[in-house]
Amino acid sequence: MSLVHSLTSASFLHQGGEACIYKVQGDSSRTYTLKWYNEGVSFDGEAIGKLEKLNEPGVYHILESGMVGGRPYIIYDFVEGVPSAELSPMPLGLALHSLRKVVSTLKALRGAGVSHGDINPSNVFFDRLAIPVLMDFGIVGPGVLHFSAPERFTGAPPSEKSDLFSLGELLYFWIAGETLLKGGSFDEIREGMGELSSERIGLGLMEMMRTGKIGLSPEDLSVLDPLWKGLLQISPESRVEDLEELDELLEIALEKQGGEGVRLARQQEQLCKSISGILEKNGAKTLECVDLPFLKSVNSPKKRKKGFYLALGLFILILVASALFLAFGGKGPSVDETGALLMQKTRDSQLQSAPDSVNMPDMEGVLERLKPEESE
Repeated sequence: MSLVHSLTSASFLHQGGEACIYKVQGDSSRTYTLKWYNEGVSFDGEAIGKLEKLNEPGVYHILESGMVGGRPYIIYDFVEGVPSAELSPMPLGLALHSLRKVVSTLKALRGAGVSHGDINPSNVFFDRLAIPVLMDFGIVGPGVLHFSAPERFTGAPPSEKSDLFSLGELLYFWIAGETLLKGGSFDEIREGMGELSSERIGLGLMEMMRTGKIGLSPEDLSVLDPLWKGLLQISPESRVEDLEELDELLEIALEKQGGEGVRLARQQEQLCKSISGILEKNGAKTLECVDLPFLKSVNSPKKRKKGFYLALGLFILILVASALFLAFGGKGPSVDETGALLMQKTRDSQLQSAPDSVNMPDMEGVLERLKPEESE
């Protein structure tokens, strides 16, 4: 039996533009996440198929994919974590350190021929230990436009180069707490890409520093400048060569910023506390339980039997109410007659339901034998 048909319960988590997300359980009471895509939406089956064969740290573990109810689905291990969109802005050292972990995961996946294609703050979860976990591979289309590379707007498939651009936008979001590209439409976002430069990004961050929105220093801006120049370029050829070169730039930036010292350890500890607080708050919320049509519990014999008895009870209630209505309405038989009629129907029902192999007794013969004998 496929995993999707062994699921016994589901709770609604989130509805996005392409799919609904559910927290589900199977026969073993193990908890999974089900992503059930909307009608007309699809995913890259080749990429998902490659991920099903992998179990890499830092990536959600896909267990099964396919079609159910005429719509695609993916089932993966439930990740107890918080989307990084809820944890921004971060201290610079923590953002650089976390991005290195994401880069390390992407390098491991590259060996399997997999690029992400939709790197954005909602697709990077942080678990209780503040370790980033990549989610939602295999999207068909450019992904979230505010974090997509320019070539993805023209239909190019995901690649290492497009992921590099998205990583630059992700880093900016983690530091600034807002998207680099503004606008709510395809054209506005695309127009903003044409105006990108490391100088404009630095000036924007400096203004945020002046107004107290972020806690960077002028030295921090100089640390970040090589990253903007290496990642946020319109032309893929102008970006850093690969993930290895990006990792080197991040390592240099971390060393200039203070390295992997006590300050970073404290920042990670604080992030863990924030994550635990959000998870506890979310855990206190009552999730909406739903009956998906393919759940095993919905179609179980026990549940069907319960439904039958409910329907039978409702039918009897309607029958009695109709009899009482006729009785008290003055246009039908009396109460005694109605009662007698119901009794007679009950007897008839019992007789009709008796097995054919059972012979009913001869009542006249029984009464004759029970007569007292006449005295001589």
